[in-house]
Amino acid sequence: MVRFDTLREPGELTNGNHRPLYSIVAADNRAAGTTGKSNAAYKFGAIGLHKDKESAEAYYEQRDQILTWLGDAKEVWSALLRPVRHVGEVDFLDQANPGLIYDCPAEAVPQGPLVVITTAGFNRVGDWMERAIEFSTGVIAVRISMTGMPGLHSQQTFTPDDADGFTVTLWKDFAAVREFAYGPGIHKDQLLRQKAGGFADRTSFTRCVVERSQGTWHGSVPFE
Repeated sequence: MVRFDTLREPGELTNGNHRPLYSIVAADNRAAGTTGKSNAAYKFGAIGLHKDKESAEAYYEQRDQILTWLGDAKEVWSALLRPVRHVGEVDFLDQANPGLIYDCPAEAVPQGPLVVITTAGFNRVGDWMERAIEFSTGVIAVRISMTGMPGLHSQQTFTPDDADGFTVTLWKDFAAVREFAYGPGIHKDQLLRQKAGGFADRTSFTRCVVERSQGTWHGSVPFE
């Protein structure tokens, strides 16, 4: 994740000799008050999916060569993540046939800090725009409700041009994640609304343990 002091568009994501299964850089438009069409923001998220740990480690080590425009960033935080729980559908690996992107064991109570990634996508036909706006309104409400949540370091929403949008939240531990996700409040209400009729055509969530991390975010080391 990358943060700048000034509003700007992201640079290129240059994979070079690396061959990730999927990679993308996207803007946090909501936090910047901009639209997805402009792609301008203060914060950007870059992700790479890999077939094995060795590929992911090489990508992590050479992030400065992959994102060559980080030099004037206010902050950069990067992490090597291992998924421990994954459900739902996302179009990252196959836009024509969205589905699971990880086959990982479901660790009921993972240890240590967690990064949670959620996605939401829409089939761009019919009333999809109205549903997307309704869903987006709920996401904004959830973001506001997260302020001051115990165990939460930060939350951000990234909107790619041509792929499912994704959120990234950084948590102290599993207990904090569980309390927010399943405790009373707007997030639980939104989950029930999505299950009852749905605004998004597909959603997913992934819990990840942090294998390695580097840098600061919002002025501190997230998992020091």
